Amino acid sequence: MALLHNPIFLLLLIVVLGELLGKVHLRSLALGPPAIIFVALAFGHFGYTLPQGVQTIGLAMFIYAVGLQAGPGFVSSFRRHGLAMAVTVAAIVSAGVAVTYLCCRLFDFDAGTGAGLFAGAMTSTPSLAAAVEVIGHDTAPAAYGVTYGFGVLGVALAISSLPRLLRRNIVAEEAALAAELAAVNPPITHRHIEVNNPNIFGKTVLELGLKAIAPVTLTRLLRFGASEPVLVGADTILDAGDKLRIVGRPADLDKVQLLIGPAVAGEIAFDRVLTKKSIVVSKREFAGTTLGYFNFREVFNVQIARISRNGIDLPADAHTRLHLGDVLHAVGDERSLRNITRILGNDLKATYSISLLPILVGLLFGFLLGQLSFELPLLGRLTLGTTGGTLLAGLLLGARYQTGPLIWDLPDTGSQLIRDLGLALFLAAVGTSAGVSFVATLHEHGLALLLSGVAVTLLPVAIGTLVGLWLLRVRFLRLLGVLVGAMTSASGLNAASALSATPYAPAAYATVYPVALIGKIIAVKVLLLLL
Repeated sequence: MALLHNPIFLLLLIVVLGELLGKVHLRSLALGPPAIIFVALAFGHFGYTLPQGVQTIGLAMFIYAVGLQAGPGFVSSFRRHGLAMAVTVAAIVSAGVAVTYLCCRLFDFDAGTGAGLFAGAMTSTPSLAAAVEVIGHDTAPAAYGVTYGFGVLGVALAISSLPRLLRRNIVAEEAALAAELAAVNPPITHRHIEVNNPNIFGKTVLELGLKAIAPVTLTRLLRFGASEPVLVGADTILDAGDKLRIVGRPADLDKVQLLIGPAVAGEIAFDRVLTKKSIVVSKREFAGTTLGYFNFREVFNVQIARISRNGIDLPADAHTRLHLGDVLHAVGDERSLRNITRILGNDLKATYSISLLPILVGLLFGFLLGQLSFELPLLGRLTLGTTGGTLLAGLLLGARYQTGPLIWDLPDTGSQLIRDLGLALFLAAVGTSAGVSFVATLHEHGLALLLSGVAVTLLPVAIGTLVGLWLLRVRFLRLLGVLVGAMTSASGLNAASALSATPYAPAAYATVYPVALIGKIIAVKVLLLLL
């Protein structure tokens, strides 16, 4: 069929058939997106292949989107949990080398076949490249083609099965991690206190120096004997019996209470005079601008109580830089709030619009970073490659958020689309390439190579689970990201993301991926020395 020689048609056909196959459920199990590779293997066996560029751009898109999502929390995540996760990765890679070595001795595989077995079963294309550089193209690529298919599917199936096997409740795990993060980054709350410290009677809020004590905001003041509240500004004078509404984290509110006075019950109502409103920052020209730039209190007589970003409340500090989609919780008169709403946009749909230029610039930056190489003692030169470069670019730009007019951050829907599309392109191209030699290599080496691939894929995952979960006490959702990161498995990450929409697994994946990338390149060279 002539159309099958058209790469665009072939690509679309493989992806569509793979998506349909992935939606077929056998009891509670469905292949999902990894099913694309099996359709691709069939087409590759009959000589229909896709250009290498499809695989490269697909992998770059997928990994770049992962890096963007994980970038804002990457540094803090590695600082708090990185050692335990890195040790888990080292255990997984070491287990992969050990199982591969035992299989080679048991089935008398040569060094090239062993290197291809390790690279394919551990889904590490850079390891294959390192092996080929040392021993040539004789047997390693063929063994890689035989074992890579199950390497892709096996990790995804293992990750999908882990919650049932270990009897882990995903909702409970999400709640436990949310509680852990809340302890590190407590939610913003409010409290009413009464001014009863004689040392501050007659002083202005500015003279109190609250910012040196704790990052809190005084939003409303109800004078002693008054019925209507007023907004608090830097020049507001405090007197005995005044009641204040303060906004901040509980520990910070405790500190301020010691200075001003005790907490009191009741509400400081402002229904007749003041109004509260939540305003969404949707105009791109204000992304990256500090809250202090607007001087809302002095110009509009409006007080910003707190900022909500990605479900987390932040203090309304003057130096806080605004992001698209931030929600400002404001208090003021209705007319002033309407003016601020017009300035900031308050258009939720606008926050989901996607600009193509930052995505393309980010990918280009990733490809440039991928050309960087480092000389490692005894092991030769290491190049980041497309995967390492685009991941690093995503991490850096995601953490940066904005450079000049370019906003690197993507809405969740846009990020998901790029991830899914990139994964589909990658699996389709890899599958057709491996399908060409799949049957011939399988016939030559027999069932032993295929079974060895299953062992090298699954046993390290099992060992990593034991080490990470029970020895090092890595949280389950983070462990999923560590496992797929250690296996450098894009399909595995997709399976982990399907279990939980939270960013914990992608963040862990991005944290350990560089360790796994370098570790497996070193490991395959060690394996060749052993063989």
